[in-house]
Order: sequence, then C-alpha cells, then structure tokens
Amino acid sequence: MSTIVFATPPLTLEERYGTLAGAGNTLPSMGLLYLSSVVRKNGYKTGVVEASSLGLNYEETLKQILSFSPDYVGITATTVSIFHAAKLAGKIKEKNKDIKVIIGGPHLTAVPKETMEMFPNFDYAVIGEGEETIVELLKYLDNEGNTDDVKGIAYRYYQNGSVGINERRKLIDDLDTIPFPAWDILSDFPKGYHPVAIRCRKYPAAHLLTSRGCPHKCIFCDTSVFTKKYRAFSAEYILEMIKVLYNKYSVREILFEDDVFVIFKKRLIEICEGLLKENLEISWSCLGRANAVKTDVLKLMKKAGCWQIGFGIESGDQKILDFANKLITLEQMEEAVRWTKEAGMETKGFFILGFPLETDESIMNTINFSKRIMLDDISVNLMTPFPGSEIYNIADKYGKFNKDWSKMNMLQSVFIPNGLSEDRLNYYNKKMLKEFYLRPRIIKNYALRMLENPRNAGNFLKGLSAFLKTISLK
Repeated sequence: MSTIVFATPPLTLEERYGTLAGAGNTLPSMGLLYLSSVVRKNGYKTGVVEASSLGLNYEETLKQILSFSPDYVGITATTVSIFHAAKLAGKIKEKNKDIKVIIGGPHLTAVPKETMEMFPNFDYAVIGEGEETIVELLKYLDNEGNTDDVKGIAYRYYQNGSVGINERRKLIDDLDTIPFPAWDILSDFPKGYHPVAIRCRKYPAAHLLTSRGCPHKCIFCDTSVFTKKYRAFSAEYILEMIKVLYNKYSVREILFEDDVFVIFKKRLIEICEGLLKENLEISWSCLGRANAVKTDVLKLMKKAGCWQIGFGIESGDQKILDFANKLITLEQMEEAVRWTKEAGMETKGFFILGFPLETDESIMNTINFSKRIMLDDISVNLMTPFPGSEIYNIADKYGKFNKDWSKMNMLQSVFIPNGLSEDRLNYYNKKMLKEFYLRPRIIKNYALRMLENPRNAGNFLKGLSAFLKTISLK
C-alpha cells in the first residue's frame, strides 16, 4: 500500500500574526489529522508534518516529509500560505519528481482553477470536504485509473498544462462515520502545541471542531469548503472524543472552534450534561452567536466547565453590521455579553475594522462600543476580502482592493474603503487596542489570571511583550 504524508507549509508566526507573533497559536491542523485518520483506516501509510505550528523551515519540513518515503504529499493552505505551499511543492519535486503533490484547503476550494494554473507543481487538488475524496483519489492513482471519474478534484492535463475540474462531491451526511483525529501521529502531542495564552486556563490544551458549515450569510466569510449547510458531530461522538483526549493525552483544556457551537441548543445541553456526568476536570471555551445564547443554557455551560465565550461582534455601528448582513443588532450583542457575564463566564469580542462604507465615525463607534459592553478580551483585524467570500467580488466598488494573496493575513490593509487611508486604519487599530486594554478593569483581570495560573505566566508575558510592541509602532 502506498504512503501519503500531509503537511502544513512553513509559515512563521511573524507571517501569521505580525507584531503579535509572541502571542501566536501553534495548535495542529484538525483537517490534516482527520485526513490522516481516514486514509489510515483505508490501509494507507501516513504521517503529518506540522511545519507551521512547529516553526519548521523549508529544509526541515522537506527532510521530515521525505523521511516517510512518500508516494503522495498532501498540503493544506489558506490564502496567505498558498505561495508557501507552492514553494514547498517545488522543493519536493526537485528531490523526487515522481512524488505526486495534492493541494487542498480553503484557498484552493475558493479559486481552484486560478490556483492550479498559477502553481504548476500542484499535481492534483481536493476541492471542499476531503475525507471521501482523498481516499477515492488515492485508489485511482494507485491503480492508474482515470481521475476524470473522481468527484471533488482538480487536476492537470500534462499534454498541454490545462486544468480540469470535476463535479463537486456530495457532503458527508453522517459526520460520526469519520474516525477520530489521528493525534497519535504527532510526535509531541499535546505538550508541543499551544493555544494563545489568554485563551487557556489549564494545560495541556487541545482544540476541536464539532460541526461543519455555517448557515449565516455574512458577506466577509468564506464557506467554500463546508458550505452553508450546517452538519454536526453528535454529542455522543464529541464526548467520547473528549474522553480520549482526557484519558490518553491528559488534556485538561478544550477550545471549541466552531463558529456555530451554541446554535443547536439540544446538542449543546447534551454535551454539557455529558461533561457533568463524566466528572472530567476540564475547562473549556467556545465561540457563540449573540442571538443564539440563552440564560438557562449559559448557566449550564458555566457549570459544565465553560469559562469564556467569544462573540463575532465585528462592528459597533449598526449601519456597518447591516451592510455585512450580520443580521444581529447592537442591542442583541450587548445583551448576550451581559448574560454571559452574569452566568459567571468571561467574554471575548472579535472585531473587524475597515468595512465598506466605514468612516472615522463608524470606527469610533466600534471602539467606544467595545469599551462600553462587558468584554474581557478582544481581537481586532483589518477587513480582508478573502477569495470565496461575497465581499471579494464587490470590494472594488467601495474602495481600493489589493488582491495580492500573499498579503491577505488580516493584518495588512489590502482593502481601504473610500474616504479612509492605510495610515488611518492602522492608527485606529492601535487606538482600539490601547483604549481597550489599558484600563484598570482589564489590567486587573489579567493580573489575577497570572496569579491563578503561575505556570502560564511565561506565555502571558510573551503576549504582553507582543502587545506593547504592537501599540508602540509608529
């Protein structure tokens, strides 16, 4: 049976987080761990090289990949890392031109033809959800079959270099049929991988994605891979997975990364009640949608170990939220944050500056809103119209849009709305961070967090250093 190695391309923390690199996340790719688990179940030899999370350079990454003597290498890439993926593919081909390189991930799925045409070292591409597609593709390649019959792929006609794109594959109906992620493949899991310090109460920590798809229609989100059709792993599957992490890997903190974790109340209640029944000494955090949280469930979440909920607030100006098709009001945002605090949990707000129609006044509304409601932490990004999002196709109508994929890291001003400038956006970005964090309540909260968990003090100090560096830049 052949061997496939999955890899993330080398991408430094500085390239991912800019001046906030010291507070960066180094958790492994859940997508690659699921793919490894699936191909292994189907008899293939496999491995994972987490170049991005482990800070490997190209030579180190290449050495690890080649140590498996692979027949195939599968690389996942976001928009900002697609050039790194292409460079890695080129280096693989230089060492062994017979290795087939398969590209996948959100960027490729959003713009498959353009990506394959731009980067000739990608032999095949998996479009969208990958578990069933990768197994079928490998079987066809092993038997030198006709890949024209494989749904959900793109490929290169080597006679003339043109690109063929097959019909999309139907989504997996029952996610519980997918085996658990192959954490055992990682050499130093979980201790070698860390979340952002301010998102963690206990160690070791791991993150989970317990659903796929998002039914909402925000214009800045790319839902190319899992679409807008919402599907979820069952509560039973999730609880069993948590028990594996707890008992086999001694994980004591879970970060639920689903955008819509709280939407389905019945499943959420079953997860919370299951955690209480198992009496696992874990803490956890999740993301929430402001119009989906209810006071009774929030209290149950707190009792079951949840200590923080992050809300995608995006803007403190209702006109901007309406344009973004957020379908939530500022009043609902404020109410959800207040209910969460009253239930005894911390809150985090995710914000974006530089939307179309943005003005100095609307940005100041956002800054003031972030300080007025009871948030404990914020994340501030610059508007980045990613391929696959609705705003990618209309941004030019509302401002200056630089479509250079390599700059799309949410840290650089690739989109500048009419009436504003890059300098002005960067000024407001730093102003928002300064005015939110340099307040007695926030400083006191972080000091208490360090005292409660001295083992995490080093990570907190790295984050503090990165924050001070960011707000001091001219």
